[in-house]
Amino acid sequence: MTQIISGKNSYMKKILFLFILYLTLIISFFFGENSTGGAIIDYNNQQSISKKFSENFLSTLLSFDSYNTRHSPVLIIFLSLFEKINLPDLLIRLIHLHICLLLPIFFYKCLILKFNHTDKKILFLLSALIFLSPTFRSLAIWPDSRLLGLVLFTLSVFYFLKFDVSKNFSYAIYNIFTLALSAYVSPNFSVFSIFFMIKFILHYSFLSKKILSLILLNLFLALPAFYYIFILDINFFLKSAIGIKGDESIIFHNLFNDILITFSLIFFYLIPFVSLKIIKLDNFLNLKNLTITILIFLVCFLNFDYNYTYSGGGIFFKLSNFIFNNNYLFYIISFFSILIMCALLMENYYNVLLFALIILNNPQYTIYHKYFDPFLLIVFFTIFTLKIDLKRISTMKNYLFIFAYFLVFLIISNLKLTLVS
Repeated sequence: MTQIISGKNSYMKKILFLFILYLTLIISFFFGENSTGGAIIDYNNQQSISKKFSENFLSTLLSFDSYNTRHSPVLIIFLSLFEKINLPDLLIRLIHLHICLLLPIFFYKCLILKFNHTDKKILFLLSALIFLSPTFRSLAIWPDSRLLGLVLFTLSVFYFLKFDVSKNFSYAIYNIFTLALSAYVSPNFSVFSIFFMIKFILHYSFLSKKILSLILLNLFLALPAFYYIFILDINFFLKSAIGIKGDESIIFHNLFNDILITFSLIFFYLIPFVSLKIIKLDNFLNLKNLTITILIFLVCFLNFDYNYTYSGGGIFFKLSNFIFNNNYLFYIISFFSILIMCALLMENYYNVLLFALIILNNPQYTIYHKYFDPFLLIVFFTIFTLKIDLKRISTMKNYLFIFAYFLVFLIISNLKLTLVS
């Protein structure tokens, strides 16, 4: 089979390939790519707050919950430092874009640790898919806390994998510290401390001095956030979502909506890898898996009430309503999503825990695809326990299929905005 990026000139080919992907991002920067749809609006909103921070830091910090944003103030404060020295907005955004380029680098470093016996050229190709992510491109161009939080979260995963390989306690400390940073930038990532701490506890035992020191470190790092939100009562998480009335809960408004939509979104990212047998499924049509799938689907189906007018819902939910003006196609895809995902989740109990944390990671009513992109791609290939054969990516045909799959999604994400406008 023909191999991609191989031979004596493989290094130069990788550099050229990477440069082309980088060039597309720079071109998109100057054209203002907004493939997630709301990146520009969100940025303009937080930019106005950033200016207020640069003018009166303390007053803005103590009244942050009065502004129309559910984002953490950390990135906004960081950007306000540039506002303070009157740096042009174009340059501020360009600096942020280049900071976000750390994401594919950190992902690549994670892959090297996770698949240390796999050809690095294959790992390079897998990490390059980040450049096709609508969320990565849009939020790198229009600064948003979600992406910077993901950069730091991926770094925390890197340190966890370093710990997993070497069992060096210092890497556990680095993991907790970088995860705390990611949570301060984007609080949703904080829930993954449960996964990491369980792993550390099982290695050292719960009553060990090292675990006690990790718990104390977690508490110490969480104190500023705890004081800011619960003592000063500056709770910006509960700002109203689109279409939600003021007296309605936006946190876990309907857990069954979250479960069904999350299954469908995960399935979207699994399709190319499962179809090419890169991620292997073993006997997913057995009676146990079918029974669990039917039960989960029926419970979620009977309680599903996600409102299409509130926006979000993921690609399959939108597609179903766009083509048929109902949820039927979405339900069919969701059933198969649960069927396949349950087989993968049952391979390891940690997979079940990670799925639950992914649900907890997005507790608000409105569920946007951008919250899972490229986050799911990263966690699948780093902290999930799956049967993966990455050698199948090395063939030209297979990689072009994967690349085309995500490229088409990127193109559709941009085209849909043109059609709507």
